[in-house]
Amino acid sequence: MASVLLVDDHPAICFALKVTLEKQGDLRVTTSNGDRLIQQIHRDAPDLLLLDLELNGSDGLDLLPRLKQHFPSLSILIYTNQPAALYARRTLQAGADGFVNKSLNLDALESVCRLLLQGYHCFPREAMDLLRSDRPAPLSPQALLARLSDRELTVLHSLMRGQSNKQIGDSLSLSNKTISTYKIRILKKCGVESLDPLFKLLNEEAGS
Repeated sequence: MASVLLVDDHPAICFALKVTLEKQGDLRVTTSNGDRLIQQIHRDAPDLLLLDLELNGSDGLDLLPRLKQHFPSLSILIYTNQPAALYARRTLQAGADGFVNKSLNLDALESVCRLLLQGYHCFPREAMDLLRSDRPAPLSPQALLARLSDRELTVLHSLMRGQSNKQIGDSLSLSNKTISTYKIRILKKCGVESLDPLFKLLNEEAGS
């Protein structure tokens, strides 16, 4: 029996996924909200990890490289509300084995999980095409936001949600001053005078 560890801090999502994945009786699902995740993986030794990118108190995109460092053979599927156009390529480069959006039908998600358990990878086509190509991405909203580092993109999302510099700093174990520096870098890299146009782009990508 294959084991799956689901890392998500929404109980309703965890329940629905557990019921879906265990319905055929050959998968065993345990859950985590992200706390002490590395210790739990050591203890449970799952075959597949489903990881949300947005967790209370931690950032899945930051966790991903550390997880692959500690558990290089562990299959990791990113399961998130974040748009594939912004995050699929980043997670692929960080070591994930698959990326799906939470809008995906649960039965389809089960099929993706089974493919990963068989050693396959599953990413949106555009993410694979961009990774294989040596050509720069076209000038587009995705290309503009792609100028940002993973941490800068995390800070931008937090700012869009209305979090203060202190709240963001506390969640990322950074100082207020460091968050202010990230804001300046974001504005400079994207060539804008305020964050509002970037917030608009993020909303458009999330809705696409």
